[in-house]
Amino acid sequence: MNKSRILAILLLFSINDWCISQGSLQSSLYMLDIYQHNPAYAGFDRSISANFNYRTQWTGVLENPIHLNANVHLPVYLLNGGVGMSITNESAGALSFTKVNLSYNRVESFQGGIISGGLSLGFKQLGVNGDLIRTPLGSYDGTFSHEDPILGETKFNGITPDWVLGIFARTDYFDFGLTIENLFFSQASIENINFQNSKIISLYGGIPFFINELEIQPSLHIKTNLQQIQTDLSVIVKSGNIFGGLGLRGFNENSFDALSFFGGIKLNDHYTLSYAYDFILSELSTFSQGTHEININYNLNKLIGIGLPPEIIYDPRHF
Repeated sequence: MNKSRILAILLLFSINDWCISQGSLQSSLYMLDIYQHNPAYAGFDRSISANFNYRTQWTGVLENPIHLNANVHLPVYLLNGGVGMSITNESAGALSFTKVNLSYNRVESFQGGIISGGLSLGFKQLGVNGDLIRTPLGSYDGTFSHEDPILGETKFNGITPDWVLGIFARTDYFDFGLTIENLFFSQASIENINFQNSKIISLYGGIPFFINELEIQPSLHIKTNLQQIQTDLSVIVKSGNIFGGLGLRGFNENSFDALSFFGGIKLNDHYTLSYAYDFILSELSTFSQGTHEININYNLNKLIGIGLPPEIIYDPRHF
């Protein structure tokens, strides 16, 4: 099999048909766009905040994963919380999906901080491009046939529900987040192929502190489907309008995936540009030149909403 087609056949066999298990998206800049993976964060940037994220993973591998996400969220003081919207598109080999989600979260204060609980609801359109699949017994010289009674040879799609529960807490000393995706499996049947969303649980933590005029924030992101665990450990350092840092994905020889280098600049009062490069630590380094990720954030930097805004508290932790 041509190694460049590895990602084109990331389909899992079952006894009676094909199944696709959708995993959680990777991001090396997870600490800069928390709303992308936790709906309970909406409004914590204290104004309209919009993000555009582009990630091309494992460049050099044909049909490599490409991820696009655009989201916007804001506080709504009359509702004691925040609202948001997220649109995501990802392709990886023969697989692709597009999902649209709306979210609401309620924020409550407690001694020493605030806590938020949120729910994101939407739909996911899943697709398989049969033109990119090659089977061991297929015929592809002159004629095109998988020689398979189940697997189609054209592009076909299906729609399935998508939902995420989130909790996010902020204190004077740390940030903490918990998300649960598709705890109850939702699945769609497309012709004779079953699509099934994976159950994903993730934890996020950040501890900001200062050394002289430098702001330093170690961050940890742990994800599991209750079968495997993946971790991201990062440290980001900010000085004035520029920042940079390092990250490591994985915690043992079976999970080490990449070493991340990232940095960014706050261009003005509204726009922040960030970039990350992942140096691959796994065997994929033989076929790939690494992973690139770009994030653009826009923040209105103005309190909005109807009604009295909350008491203004100085918060230096937003990059």
